[in-house]
Formats: sequence, C-alpha cells, structure tokens
Amino acid sequence: MPDDRPDIAVLGYDLRMSGVVRNALRIAGAAADAGMRTELWVARGDGPLRNELPTGVKLREISGGSTDRGRTIGLARSIPALAAQLKSVRPRIALSSGNHMHFAASLAYRLAGRPADVALWARASNATLKHPLGAYLGRPLPAGMGRAIDSINRSQYSTFARIIAVSHELGRNLTGELGLPAGRVTVIPNGVALASITQQADEPLNHPWMLDEAVPVILCVGRLSRQKNFPDLIRALPHVLKQRQARLVVLGPGNDAAVAELTGLAKGLGVTDQVRVEGFDPNPFCWIARATVLAVPSLWEGSSNVVIEGLACGTPVVTYRCPTGIAEVVETSGAGRTVAPGDVAAFAAAIIDTLDGPRDPQRLKNYASAFDLAQTLRLYVAEFRAELDNQRQEA
Repeated sequence: MPDDRPDIAVLGYDLRMSGVVRNALRIAGAAADAGMRTELWVARGDGPLRNELPTGVKLREISGGSTDRGRTIGLARSIPALAAQLKSVRPRIALSSGNHMHFAASLAYRLAGRPADVALWARASNATLKHPLGAYLGRPLPAGMGRAIDSINRSQYSTFARIIAVSHELGRNLTGELGLPAGRVTVIPNGVALASITQQADEPLNHPWMLDEAVPVILCVGRLSRQKNFPDLIRALPHVLKQRQARLVVLGPGNDAAVAELTGLAKGLGVTDQVRVEGFDPNPFCWIARATVLAVPSLWEGSSNVVIEGLACGTPVVTYRCPTGIAEVVETSGAGRTVAPGDVAAFAAAIIDTLDGPRDPQRLKNYASAFDLAQTLRLYVAEFRAELDNQRQEA
C-alpha cells in the first residue's frame, strides 16, 4: 500500500494579510516545489492570502476554529481538531508557522499522544513573550515575573523537536534566556524576494508628496498595531519639523480606531498637514523606493522584513533597537541608525541625521542581497530533507 502521509504540514490559524502567513505560504511552496508532499493546515481557510496558495500545496481546513471572537479564542477551539488530525494524518514534519500558533500546536501534539513518527517543529517568528509584555508596560518586567514567563515559554518550546529562529538574537534568547538546547535551535533569517521588489519599486506612484522632491518624506510601513508603535513616530515629527521641512506617510492596514488614534495624535501635536495615513497598498515598494527615510519604531520583532525591504529599495532606515534582529541587520550594514526604544527625541535626531546624510542606494541594495528569499527557502528545504532522510533511515 502506498504511503500517502504528508511530508510537511505547515500549521497556521488563517490566511490573513501578515508576514507570518506570507512566509508560511512561501515555505510550503518551496517544499512542494522540491517534490515533498506538502499541506497547509489552518483553523480557518479565509483571508486575502488564500488566493496565493502555492501550486502543489493542499489546503486542509481544521474544523473547530471558526469564531468571530478573535484569533486567540479561535485557536483554543481548534486544538482538539488539530490533535485529531495530527493523530490520524501523521505528517512527517508539522511546522508551527509562527509564535501565535505555538501554544495550540504544542497542546494539540500532547493531546494526540506525542506521535513518535511526527516531528513537531516551530518557526520562532517573534521575540519571546516577556519582551512584548515589557513593551506593553513600557518598562522591564519584574525579575520574578520574567522568570515565570520564561518558564511558561520553556515548557511550550520543550514540545518541539526543532526550533527555527528568524534572527541570531532571537536564537540566543531561546538558548540563553529559556535554556533550550543549542542543538535544537537553528537560525534561518527572513528573506525577501529581491527580484520582485526591484520590479515593483520601479512601478509608477501617483502621489503628490512622493513626486515632490523639494520636501523629504519619512515613511513607515506595516499594520497599525501596538507592536509597530507608529504613534511614537508622530510624536517625533514635531522635533524634526523644528529643524527642517519633512512629511510623514503611514502605509498599512488598520481599523478605524487605529487610524483615528494616529490622526487625532497628529492633530493634537499640530502636525496634521504634514501627516498622511494612506492605508494598505499591495505594492509598498514603490513608496519605499521614493521615500527619503524608512522609519521603524517597532517595540518588538522577530526579524523585521520591512527593514530588509527598505535596504533592497536602497532607502536608509531609522529604527528602535528593539528585540529581536533589527540591530544585527541595521548596525552591521551601516544602513541606518538605531536608538533605544521609547527615546522619541533620539529617534527624531536620528531621522534628521539621515535626512541630511549622504545616500548610497546601491550599497544598501548590495547588502540586502544576503537576504534573498531564494536562499532562505533553500535552507528550509535542506532542513526538511535532512529530517525526512533521517526518518526513512530509522524506519
């Protein structure tokens, strides 16, 4: 009887527009292209990225996750169904695609009886839990609370046979802060599709601010969320305007409340005429390429794709030195400046220095070539192949 078990099952919640989902699709597509039987398992099959399901990847919708009460509750409801699928379908490798999925994947694997012929892996896509919590509070967590959270994270990650971290700093946190065995942690940095970015960056953009070379544009790109922390950039703008002309464009999806927060803050600070919240654009690269500075005031990341995309477009970046991964890209490359998270005045000063400094777009593009998506995906495929070969030798 032929063995029709999936080689790879990539686990996620839904197909929303996010970096984690897009990367999950890319990883699944690369595995399928390499001849592996590949499935994408989701609690919900809806979302705009459903249209980007790669050829050769089977979509398996796990019942039980459908809810209008948000992703956390939806994931919790999906755990029994996911456990049943792990137990019956038994993919050779089940890859939890991002931090949001790890708890559900870990618990489902335990409920399934920890099937020995299923290798449960995790892609650590974001900073470990205590860093985001500290960012929400605006200060480091008390030592006891930090240790307790590390203990919870350690228990969660102990279920995974392999953890793939998206930055070296995150990998060090997993082994140093959580005490995970170094042999179980592999670093595969995020990659970006350089050829596609170059092509899209050259597309026309009919926006008066981006066409006006007399006034520099500070650009930030990403969803309007607490993590991305765009209000700090608006707070920095008055400091910048005291010394020179500038405009700020916020590009990314967000609900009405998030947009109202940013526009209300701009009004309160008297910079309404210098701020535009433009919403989502499927091609942010033509904006990035025409911006003078790409600003990234995130409170935490795993490895910021938009930083690499900025370099690929030849645009210098100013960022908070947040956990994890940003400093190792920006400071190593000399592609911009990093400042301590929350220091709005320093952030403004770094923006001014970058606006006034020399530009060398080709040098930034050359550095970005080290993060070509094709190389990243080759590394994932190599890891998958090694595990599958090992399983066949042990069978």
